[in-house]
Amino acid sequence: MSPRVDEQELRRRAIEGVRDEVEAFGSGAADSIVFRREGLIASVVPAAPRRSLFNGVFYTDPVALAGEVDSLEALYESHGVRAWTVWVPDSDRESARLLAARGHALDAEPRAMAMELADLGAGPPAPAGIDPGPIGADACAELNDLAYGYGADGFRAGLAGETSIRWHGAFDGVAPAGCVGAIDTGEDCCVTGVATPPEHRGRGIASWLLWRALADARERGLATASLQATRAGAPLYERLGFRDLGFIEMWELRR
Repeated sequence: MSPRVDEQELRRRAIEGVRDEVEAFGSGAADSIVFRREGLIASVVPAAPRRSLFNGVFYTDPVALAGEVDSLEALYESHGVRAWTVWVPDSDRESARLLAARGHALDAEPRAMAMELADLGAGPPAPAGIDPGPIGADACAELNDLAYGYGADGFRAGLAGETSIRWHGAFDGVAPAGCVGAIDTGEDCCVTGVATPPEHRGRGIASWLLWRALADARERGLATASLQATRAGAPLYERLGFRDLGFIEMWELRR
């Protein structure tokens, strides 16, 4: 039996999962780039210039962030990006103050959540008329745009290409009805891109499909799963066994 993962390590994995999302977001369109410096990574997605979700910065070293913030602002401006965000853990108030002083505004506070896959219980029943199946990145991008009310400059612009994300699909006949993305990093599975379009909500598709993705990760030898949850999404994840481990702020600069 694998040793238990303590809460501090679960929190670290939950926060560092953002790095994997940033890298994926910077790899999903032909003109996107991933900017790397010691202690910092940023995605630049000119195809979605007003979507800070795709144009994001993750750092492990606050000193590195402070030293690169001028370069980051120039980088985004040079690529026509009008909105970008920095992911700031709740423990780093100094970086939050630095960004606020430079004109960034607190845009969101998603919860950092994680779980040990050994604790994954029995799966929920399959929704009536829904079957699992392979699904492409382009279909998942469209599902996410439908689920979150984005237009053509959303996921379809920034994340329709092949990335490190392993996609799981749910289908109502031949029509895509939901998707879940997973990024493998070491022993952790970072969950991303969970989407159910409005016409399929209330059928239990998201929890069923996410459970399948987590079970698949466990079968492949991963020990934990992590994600960033909105206020609305957190109860779904808690029911599957995810633990709330604090929050990570999104400090956005919009021009």
